[in-house]
Amino acid sequence: MYLRFNFEKSLQAAGVLLQLEEGRMPYIRLLKLLYIADREMLAEAASPITGDRVYAMRNGPVLSHVYSLIKGESSRSNDWFHHIETQGYAAKLRDDPGRGKLSKSEVEKLTDVSERYRNQDRWELCDLTHDFPEWTQHFPQDSDGGAYLIPWEDILTAQNKEDMVRAVEEEEAARRHLDLVFGE
Repeated sequence: MYLRFNFEKSLQAAGVLLQLEEGRMPYIRLLKLLYIADREMLAEAASPITGDRVYAMRNGPVLSHVYSLIKGESSRSNDWFHHIETQGYAAKLRDDPGRGKLSKSEVEKLTDVSERYRNQDRWELCDLTHDFPEWTQHFPQDSDGGAYLIPWEDILTAQNKEDMVRAVEEEEAARRHLDLVFGE
């Protein structure tokens, strides 16, 4: 089972992080901060912020849909670029996407992650994520590239939260049911 990617929450979460860092940062830093926040929310609340698929890549875990949005390779890239533009290797906030889809605890998590890693540059964050067990488990040591899926169950296991797997499955099943009923 896969989690469902949520474009609006991903956009708003990126907007929160960019606002906390004066509206601009290297996009690899943005990807790492979003991943760390997603990882921690999954373990704490049985629900990540973005719902994105995670891949182990050379520079650490990457949220695949968000990365595609940043690179302009997604069908929703124009919607993303209305709020967040890519300038070379930087992400820049153009227009506040708001926070209406994010819960108070999600905004608090994003704020906490931003504050906690404020003094680490993008490459230090990459090094930090190389220590995450889910990355080392899925990225081959002899690889110099490629993308290898990291199942969300392994992200929980890496944080000693195997007991949360059922809660995440139930949360996702409830979300899918509501989507069917209310047509999202």
